[in-house]
Amino acid sequence: MAARAGPPHCLYHKAVRLSKYAAGLIPTSPVGRLSRMHKPEPTLSKAPAPAMNMLRLDSILQCLPGIGPKRAALLARLGLHTLEDLLRHFPRDYEDRRAVTPISQAEEGAVITIEAEVVSARNVRLRGRQSLAVVKLRDASGEMNASFFGRGFLANRAFQPGARGFFNGTVGQYNGLCLKNPDYELAAGEENETRIHGGRIVPKYVLTDGVTQRMLRQWAHMALEGAGDALPGILPPKLEKVHDFPPAAEAIRAIHFPETHEDAARARTRFAFEELLALQLSLLAERAARVNEARGLRHKIDGPKLAAFRASLPFTLTGAQERVIAVMLGDMAAPHPMARLLQGDVGCGKTVVALHLAAAAADGGYQTALMAPTEILAEQHYLQLRELLAPHGIETALLTGAMRGAAAIRRAIAAGDTDVVVGTHALVQESTAFHRLGLAIIDEQHRFGVGQRSCLAGKGADADVLHMTATPIPRTLALTLYGSMDLSVIDAMPPGRKPVKTRRIAPSKVPELYAYLHEEAEKGYQAYIVCKLIEESENWDVTPVVRHFEELSTGALAGLRCELMHGRLDSAEKDAIMRRFKDGDIDVLFSTTVIEVGLDVPNATTMIIEDAAHFGLTQLHQLRGRVGRGSRQSYCFLLGTPTAIEGRKRLDTLCAYASGFDIAEADLELRGPGEFHGVRQAGLSDLRAADLLRDARLLDL
Repeated sequence: MAARAGPPHCLYHKAVRLSKYAAGLIPTSPVGRLSRMHKPEPTLSKAPAPAMNMLRLDSILQCLPGIGPKRAALLARLGLHTLEDLLRHFPRDYEDRRAVTPISQAEEGAVITIEAEVVSARNVRLRGRQSLAVVKLRDASGEMNASFFGRGFLANRAFQPGARGFFNGTVGQYNGLCLKNPDYELAAGEENETRIHGGRIVPKYVLTDGVTQRMLRQWAHMALEGAGDALPGILPPKLEKVHDFPPAAEAIRAIHFPETHEDAARARTRFAFEELLALQLSLLAERAARVNEARGLRHKIDGPKLAAFRASLPFTLTGAQERVIAVMLGDMAAPHPMARLLQGDVGCGKTVVALHLAAAAADGGYQTALMAPTEILAEQHYLQLRELLAPHGIETALLTGAMRGAAAIRRAIAAGDTDVVVGTHALVQESTAFHRLGLAIIDEQHRFGVGQRSCLAGKGADADVLHMTATPIPRTLALTLYGSMDLSVIDAMPPGRKPVKTRRIAPSKVPELYAYLHEEAEKGYQAYIVCKLIEESENWDVTPVVRHFEELSTGALAGLRCELMHGRLDSAEKDAIMRRFKDGDIDVLFSTTVIEVGLDVPNATTMIIEDAAHFGLTQLHQLRGRVGRGSRQSYCFLLGTPTAIEGRKRLDTLCAYASGFDIAEADLELRGPGEFHGVRQAGLSDLRAADLLRDARLLDL
């Protein structure tokens, strides 16, 4: 079972209020109140310690025995501050310690649980002030030792002859067979006593330095005894019955200390459903605020410029493109602002779709701003837009931070002399003002911060906003990350495009690969060679691009026109190199990942990625997308021998799948949603029980 540490848990407090609103128990809309729905402040008073039956969910953890200021600070690293935080820190896994092994059947290397009596205990002094507790144990079948390295004090403090208990650990050797540092639980001699560490299914938690599983189990049990019955559940009894969910008080006990694995699974499913319901309610509230409280521009979508642009396209749009264009033009004509995310694999034609919206905005006298993450990509967009829009009287300008004449371009934008502005972060600078901004388009939107995206949209009054990404996001994750936006997907490629064939190349075959580059260059086709780093690094055992370029351009690739590009070159140098590559003046371009996004060179048919296992799966797919943009069959070759299982899985997945959406699902499964593209959103990091890949079915309940 998956569990991830996160910040103090406030998702449930939002959900309780939102679920009451959805059930009609709160007459006014929660929209606008979400930002104030924070977790109650912890009770600060610690002394005197309250009785266990008087504890509250908002009591600070220092009310529990064994937690002082230092341990409280350690627990805070896990986002645990109150008893409710601790109760919602669900186990990541379980260990079944119900099966008891007789001592006579113990085998070296096995992990076993024994139920035995303490015969004797001694403290053995070791070198360097270390100590070892050696405890002789006996059951009806025989005797064996248990050793506790570094904890010699336990010999006199914990293990008295005659004490009985459960011991769980790995069987090793110390004067015969011996349990190495076992977890243990000694009986207190009381009837019906609760077992926590042995003789049952035992929870295992996400930890931090200085906190052990034994500590967390003990504290979780105390929190359950003191405040478990007070845990709020957001599901009405009718919904619990329909889905056969246990009540909240029962489920919280079952998820921490289950009697069976089935009990743990039912409890986890209940809490996963609650978390996903809370997220969906929050997203619905945000969408309601956007639709009901904001006024839009109601663009003209049947004007002459849009009609002329559509008629002039030298190619036929795919059905997927036509579908999303119709939907988004409908958004622009609606009386509320558009907020839409357009997903599409590399090369599917997202930019042409965006141009339809820009032409519609121009028909109504509104300006369009298109923001790209790099100057190279911004210039490429600008050249494409100018070529397609200028014949229809739509003026296009380029604005980047390093370009000359930026002041004059800003004056033209402010005066309304420019219809479409393509740029980088320069578009959101204070010195950039628009005359009448009606449409903001953010390309590769995940590369910009929330503040930058909002700032661009804020340059216009009630401007429509379109986010575009060629980084496929699985539906389950998109619902969580971008649920407040409408989602459109271009799920078809332009006719004539062939999937890029991807192959792993053994070191012995590399000379043949370089010979293949010579053959392709003679036919007029180009290639990329991508390396992880610019120069050697002590921390990475990978091929640096500078040395690789020097060796190959004068060695195996001598005679070919080779160039080197990386992030340390200034913008003018990079632009000049890319321009020569697009013009066909370079046969092989050596580069780092600066070419990852957006570059469109149909004549490039070969991508070689050095040390491919050191790249992320989605990044590999983006790099592969730089080729295959023409009608000729293209190839991506993966070099290097992965040493880790995860690296081999990434490369095997890339070879097996051509679709970016299949790649995205695999990436989510390999890395987990919390690390997908480095995204850590508030709602996502609050998920303690739900797993967006495994629990996708719950979204449809």
